[in-house]
Amino acid sequence: MPANLRKDLDDFLFAPVGQDFDGTPMTLATVLARLGVDPWEEAAEIASLAQEPALQRLASRLESMPNGPSSAEDTVNVAVRLLALLHRAVPRKAPLPETPRPTLAARPSKRNNVAIYWLIGLVFLLGAQWALSPRDTPPSMDTSILGGPRP
Repeated sequence: MPANLRKDLDDFLFAPVGQDFDGTPMTLATVLARLGVDPWEEAAEIASLAQEPALQRLASRLESMPNGPSSAEDTVNVAVRLLALLHRAVPRKAPLPETPRPTLAARPSKRNNVAIYWLIGLVFLLGAQWALSPRDTPPSMDTSILGGPRP
């Protein structure tokens, strides 16, 4: 999953670009994903290009989509329509410096948290049992009554 899903690219990525083989509408995000390309990264790269290189790159992606536009003119028309959506988006401010996230090793997992809570509960129950148990030692059993061996 991309680290930064930009909302300003949604109109561009979720615009219809054609129909799948079964007739369901396909979006640009679907096409890019099926081509093995991260849709948000590709959209951000296309947005950073000048108009002509962006048009060429987008048209080449659309040409490689299965069941895509039937002619080169249709491909260019779809690409122009999509680029209008992309460049209409408000440009983003400079990205904020990324704050370091704790790694998985630094954060206890939920499984570890559950184990810790169980361990604390077990210690509490054992402590309560010890605190509530009688402190007297039971009398020793006289085995002479039972007919055992005599010393």
